[in-house]
Amino acid sequence: MKFNASAWISIPAQRYPDRTCIAYKDRTFTYSEINQRANRLAWGLINKGFTKGTRIACLQYNCNQSFELFLAMWKAGIVMVPLNTRDSASQHIDILRDSQATVLIFGSEFMDQVEAIRQELPTVKDFICHGEDSGIYEDYESILAASDPSEPNFEFDENDIYRIHYTSGTTGKPRGVIMTYRNRKEQIAHVFMNADRLISKDDVFLHVAPLTHAAGYYSTPYYLKGAKHVILDKFDPTLLFETIEKENVTCTLLVPTMIVMLLEQENIHSYSLRSLNRVFYGTAPMPTSKLREAVAIFGNVFRQNYGLTEAVQPLAHLTPQEHILDGEQEIVGRLGSAGTRAIGLEIRVVDENDADVPAGQIGEILLRSPHISPGYLNLTEATEETYRGGWLHTGDLGCQDQGGYLYIVDRKKDMIISGGFNIYSREVEIFLDSHPAVLESAVIGVPDTKWGEAVKAFIVVKKDKNPPKELELVDFCLQKGLSRYKVPKLIRLIESLPKNENGKIIKKDLKGL
Repeated sequence: MKFNASAWISIPAQRYPDRTCIAYKDRTFTYSEINQRANRLAWGLINKGFTKGTRIACLQYNCNQSFELFLAMWKAGIVMVPLNTRDSASQHIDILRDSQATVLIFGSEFMDQVEAIRQELPTVKDFICHGEDSGIYEDYESILAASDPSEPNFEFDENDIYRIHYTSGTTGKPRGVIMTYRNRKEQIAHVFMNADRLISKDDVFLHVAPLTHAAGYYSTPYYLKGAKHVILDKFDPTLLFETIEKENVTCTLLVPTMIVMLLEQENIHSYSLRSLNRVFYGTAPMPTSKLREAVAIFGNVFRQNYGLTEAVQPLAHLTPQEHILDGEQEIVGRLGSAGTRAIGLEIRVVDENDADVPAGQIGEILLRSPHISPGYLNLTEATEETYRGGWLHTGDLGCQDQGGYLYIVDRKKDMIISGGFNIYSREVEIFLDSHPAVLESAVIGVPDTKWGEAVKAFIVVKKDKNPPKELELVDFCLQKGLSRYKVPKLIRLIESLPKNENGKIIKKDLKGL
C-alpha cells in the first residue's frame, strides 16, 4: 500500500498554524514555522541528491532540529539513523559503517567526534552542522534558507524503511533495528489507543529524555494533536523543576535514574508541580521504595511503560490509578510490575521450548503486534532466531500473575547460575536498593571455581549517608528475606554506574571492574 507521509504529518500545521509548537531555550516556533523548516530541509536534502532510501545519521542533543529532522526525513523518504550522544567516536563509526549511512547531520558540540569520524570513515561523504559555528562543515541554516518551503508530496510503500534504530548494546554489540512506515503508523495508533487520558492541544510536553529514543516516539502523537513541546537539551534537576513551574508542563517522560536524582534535590518542595498530570517512566527498573517516595511528592501522576527498541512502548503499562501504595499486599505488590499488556498486543511467557508457562512461573517474554520491527539490519540469522515462530523473543525474563500483571525479573543474559540455581539479578538489586544508604545498585555474575558463578554487587551510596560495611549489607538482605544463596559474595562501592543515554545500566562494562 502506498503512503503519503507529508500529507499525514503536515495536518497539525494546517489545523494549528499559529499555535506554539516548540519552545527551546530562548526561542519559540509555531506549527507553521516548524513545518516550513522541515519542508525546506527535506527539499534541501533532496536537491543535494539524497533520494528515497538514503541513510542519514544524526548526532545531537535535544533541540528544535530534532523535530525538524524527523519530519523532513519522514516527508522525503530518507532513512534516519540516530546516534547515541554518550557513545564514543569509535562506536559511532561502527554504526555508521554497519548502517551504510553516507551523511551525518550533527550539533556543533560534537565537532571533535565528527572530525575523528571524517578522518576514519571516507564512506560518509557529507557533513551538515547546526549550532553556533559550523566550521569547515556545511551549515544547516544555509540549506534551509536556500530551499523551498512547499510540501514535498511523495508516496512511499508502507514497507519502505524509515528508520534504523540501534539497540543500546548493554549486553553485547548494538543491533540495527529496522522500522518501516507501516511500523511507525501502527506505533502512533498504538500510543493513542493505549492512552489512559485524552491527548490534546492543551498539553505541554516537556522533553528531557533523549528525543532519539522513546521520548521521540512519544512526541509524535502529541505533535499531531497540536500540543506544545518544551525542549531541554540536557537533564538538570533545578532547570527541570523551574521549567515545569514556568511552562505549566502537563506531561513528561523520565527514566528512573532521573526520577531518583530529582528526589535527591533538597529544594524539591519549593516548586509548584500541580500542572503535571502524567509522568511516563520506563526503559529501566524503578525501585519500589523510590516510586513510593515519588508518588508522595509528585502526586498520583506516574505511568510505567514497558518497551524495547524492537517494540515501542507501551507493551505493558501500569496506569496512575494502579500505583496503589496501601491496601492488600497482592495489589500493593503490583507497584513492582510493568502493568498489564497493552491493547492490540499479544504477550506470552514461555519456557526454553517456547511452551507457555502457567501464571507465576518465570519464562521468556514473547510479543506479537503489527507495530513491532520486522527484524535487524544485516543480521539474517539473528532475525530468524529472535522472531522465530512469528513471535518476538525479547530476551526478557518475567512472569504474569493471575490478574495479568507482568513482572520483569531479568534479562536472559544477566541471569546468574550459581551451584545449579538460577539467580535473577533484578531480585537481588531490589533488596539492595531498599537499604537506606543505597542510592542504586547493579548485580552481575562473575566466574567462581566452586559454584560456577558468584553474585557480585556494585553499590552507589547516597551522598548524605555513610558507606555501609559489606557484612551490614549481607545481613540486611538476609533479614529482609533474600535467600542466602542469592546474597552477594562480592560487594564493591562505586561512585556511579555506567549507563547509556536511556539510563540503562551497561552491565558488560562492569564485568572488568
